[in-house]
Amino acid sequence: MRIFEKNKRGSILIFTLALCMMTLLLSAQNSLAEDSGGRDLFALGNEAYVNKDYSQAIVHYRAALESEGYSPSLFYNLGNAYYMKREIGQAILNYERALYLDPDNADIKANLTLARKKFGLATFDQAAWKTFFNRLNLNGWTWIAVMALCTFSLMVLINGVRPGLFKRPAPKLLVCLCLLTFMAAGAGMAAQYENLNRGVIIADNARLRVSPFDSATDSGVVKNGKMVNLTDTYKGYVFVKTANGKSGWLSKKTVSEVLPTGENRQPQSSPTSSEIGKMNGSGGESKLKKT
Repeated sequence: MRIFEKNKRGSILIFTLALCMMTLLLSAQNSLAEDSGGRDLFALGNEAYVNKDYSQAIVHYRAALESEGYSPSLFYNLGNAYYMKREIGQAILNYERALYLDPDNADIKANLTLARKKFGLATFDQAAWKTFFNRLNLNGWTWIAVMALCTFSLMVLINGVRPGLFKRPAPKLLVCLCLLTFMAAGAGMAAQYENLNRGVIIADNARLRVSPFDSATDSGVVKNGKMVNLTDTYKGYVFVKTANGKSGWLSKKTVSEVLPTGENRQPQSSPTSSEIGKMNGSGGESKLKKT
């Protein structure tokens, strides 16, 4: 452990950087204050949804998104409303957005699976390691990495003040746990990085083209609601790859990113006392429950 004693300045720098990262994350979250008008719009959307006026519910939910920013509840209910209108691409898109913000939510997973089965979209079983790393999104793994780095750096600083600390079993174990946690968080961040470029087909008969021009030859059709990877863009086209190996250029109007861009990209906390619809097995009426 002599290396730690000889690198006090380095440990101070690491600790300072980790604190700066934590401060930035906290300030980003604290700056996203909830808007009472957004909650009112959310409630109006729920009321319209209960009355089976799904088009009006969508209007209110989308207005709430513009007003208060993103939340799992809003995306989830928006997905439910699109599902009831049989607009499968938009339903899948909003379920995926909700799941990204709340990766371990069983209701979101259930409705997403139901929607895919209902409309004949393939579902793929994830490897165990991917399932583990998908329990948190990129922000979640970043937080864990920052906390582990802060704890490790603090231990090094304490050892500089009180030499010999790492000769004790407990501090040694804590340092090892911090390093293992930091490496696991790094792996989680790398795994989640792949999710940043996902998209969902939101139009019927989206035609793949061999080049990004209107006059280009078609090379296939991608089904509405299908997940694709977005790899490149050129003017009004985006190059995509599907899970079964197909690739080509699609019009940007036919595909939408799972992680939307814009001023409201940062997620808000969920509206308080919200109601979220959970579909039953028949895909007909919904059951609302408190969250």
